[in-house]
Amino acid sequence: MSHAASAAASPRRAASAPAPTAGGSWPHQLSHEPLLRVSDVLRLVQPEFPTLTPSKLRFLDSHSLVSPVRTPSGYRQYSPADVERVRFVLRQQRDHFTPLAVIGERLAALDAGTLHEAVLPRLADDDAPSYVDRGQLAKAAGADLAVVEACVEAGLLGQETTAGFSSEGIEAVVAAKAYLGSGGDARTLRALVRAASREGELAAAAGAPRRARGDADGAARSSDALAEAAIAVFASSVRRASRS
Repeated sequence: MSHAASAAASPRRAASAPAPTAGGSWPHQLSHEPLLRVSDVLRLVQPEFPTLTPSKLRFLDSHSLVSPVRTPSGYRQYSPADVERVRFVLRQQRDHFTPLAVIGERLAALDAGTLHEAVLPRLADDDAPSYVDRGQLAKAAGADLAVVEACVEAGLLGQETTAGFSSEGIEAVVAAKAYLGSGGDARTLRALVRAASREGELAAAAGAPRRARGDADGAARSSDALAEAAIAVFASSVRRASRS
């Protein structure tokens, strides 16, 4: 069985750490062959970090914390080592509130072998299910089955194949759990989903011209920019109305 790995939260100075691969990046003992798509990375990492999104992965890339290989068409391809770096960065932020600059310094030290970080066995991509049933999805999101049902009824989640739901739906269930648990109801959840879907369609259309020219990365940036701006406007409006 092939294995990827999981890092502990805080790196420590190496006493007799194995010498790193010359010119390589940490973790040196994992494969650096770029065989994983963005969707694969989300499926592998979201069980531990449910709010990880493609935008977050692009953010980590733009800050040179995790730098996947680009295909000729501009799509990102990740290796098992890249996936472990994603976990390391997210764990540093979640558990220690570490600034990005400090995380970058720690990764550079890990690359150079002046810091040592234990790498523990973790099930690899071929051991992780691509699709899950409603019960598995609820368990992964730490939610009741009723929350999954509410997501389906609101249009926030759809069964993609006869095998069940994509495990990427964990993020949606986590968000709906927070909303419903804070006093929201199924009717207003449906209204939110409809409004968000319209904004998502506009954001996707914003990237269409660049996508048609074969500029996949530029298309993603255009779509992300409009999506993030829409989220900011929505958040600001909700906060202002809630204080009135």
